[in-house]
Amino acid sequence: MLILSGVSALFSGSAIAQNLKAEFAMAEFLAPDEGPYLETYLKLKGNSLVQEQTEEGSFSEVLITYHVSKGVWVPFKDAYKVKGPVNKHGVYPLDFIDQRRIPLKPGEYQLEVTIDDLKDSTDFIAKVSQTIVIEKKGRLVPDTTDMNSILPDEAPLGSLTPKIYKAGYFLSDIQLVDSYNKTTSPNILTKAGYDLIPYTSNFYPEGKDKIGLYFEVYNTVEYFNSKYYLGLQPSNPEGNGQRNKEFLVNIFIQNADNGKVVEGLRKFFKREPKEVVPVLHSFPIDQLASGNYDIVVEIRDRQNTLLDRRIGFFQRSNNAIEPEPVEYLSQNENEKEFIGSWVSKYQDPDLLKEYLRCLHPISSQLEISQVNTRMNFRDRNMMQEFLYYFWKTRNPEDPEGAWLKYLAQVEKVNANYSTNIKKGYDTDRGRVYLQYGPPNTISPNYFEPDTYPYEIWHYYVLRDFKSAEQTNKKFVFANVERGTEEFRLIHSDAKNEITNRRWQYDLQSRSSQTIDLDVEEGGDQYGGRSKDFFRNPY
Repeated sequence: MLILSGVSALFSGSAIAQNLKAEFAMAEFLAPDEGPYLETYLKLKGNSLVQEQTEEGSFSEVLITYHVSKGVWVPFKDAYKVKGPVNKHGVYPLDFIDQRRIPLKPGEYQLEVTIDDLKDSTDFIAKVSQTIVIEKKGRLVPDTTDMNSILPDEAPLGSLTPKIYKAGYFLSDIQLVDSYNKTTSPNILTKAGYDLIPYTSNFYPEGKDKIGLYFEVYNTVEYFNSKYYLGLQPSNPEGNGQRNKEFLVNIFIQNADNGKVVEGLRKFFKREPKEVVPVLHSFPIDQLASGNYDIVVEIRDRQNTLLDRRIGFFQRSNNAIEPEPVEYLSQNENEKEFIGSWVSKYQDPDLLKEYLRCLHPISSQLEISQVNTRMNFRDRNMMQEFLYYFWKTRNPEDPEGAWLKYLAQVEKVNANYSTNIKKGYDTDRGRVYLQYGPPNTISPNYFEPDTYPYEIWHYYVLRDFKSAEQTNKKFVFANVERGTEEFRLIHSDAKNEITNRRWQYDLQSRSSQTIDLDVEEGGDQYGGRSKDFFRNPY
């Protein structure tokens, strides 16, 4: 489960091991004089830990181990005990949080975190493994371009920042904050004079009426003193250069399905350049309807040049607020421009129903809900209206052309991926193909002796209207049900897709005689190349 502060994961043990549960998240920050560091947030669920009874009450105790590696090199490892709070007799065990800071140089690492319930008599140890990438957020470094050669007419106002400044150097990750208080005594939770209690999930249920966040802005002093920025400034006889160096911090929440900014959930700040500019803010979400959302952080200079941006995903559940209806199904009778348009050629209600269902792979959750729960499939006009405005909102200039182009892809998917009981667009491979387009490579492996038939799809660049562009993403599909032709998605490293660290083990479970909940990778199998194909697809 990915969230804006880096990665969040759920530890979950077996019932035999008292069902140990914990939430884990992390975020990258920069100490200007020391370099980047990774901050980790581990929330342990008190009711999932074995409690030791004392006269004062009960408490739990765990052994936490961190292991960071890069090949055979281990730049960081630590193991320590954490004792939970004492719970008075008859009181529900309290959750508690452990937070660490791990200094790391820029690069890619493998992080492994384990939790051992010291009061549990079994040998179960919960574990999560995660690849992490530490970005280079050090001092800004010019490229080979000569700063003195950059003139205002060569870098017009409002243009993108030139390559002198490397993307990602201005903003830290975003830390989700559950609550905060003024610091009375500095501690591991302290930032910018406040003690920040981290929020370790990307799910906000009813009862959570605000979303808090903290982030830091770096390298603004270097940028606003650069010859590039000073060259953009108009002649300034009044000497208000310092005011021109103010920059804008823009924070807002947008619908993750359509990119629409939620009304009332946007905030602007002006800040002056400093070595580190901390920002702590919260939005009320008591009136935010259930759905998928992004929280977005931007910084811009006075020329409105976008310097850096961070985007993160979260889910909201709020049954007290009715979701916003799909706008194009609420048109006034006098505005029904679809009548007599290109959709009028589709008169068969069954065909229209099929056309609406095949839109699911590229639809928002609200649109899917509209079709599944509110659509009257006997009302031809209602279905024509939906089809028309669905494509009008996506391509106002040529909605019919966009629809016909998509329909051609649907027909291709149906021809290649349909089963005896499902149309191609309703299968996992069909959905991925229609949502992201054709993959750059497909590695088909149907006859390895000890694995289920599988395919690995590789996208060099993954483009999706629901989220930001991603690079080098893969999808693993497997045919694990005998007698069917369907390949189900069992693992992907793309955002908002199924992530299964045990996918290789599950792929080889065809030949495995035992089930080991701790095993993530399958063993070496004769003729098995799934790991190689995932790392280096052809």
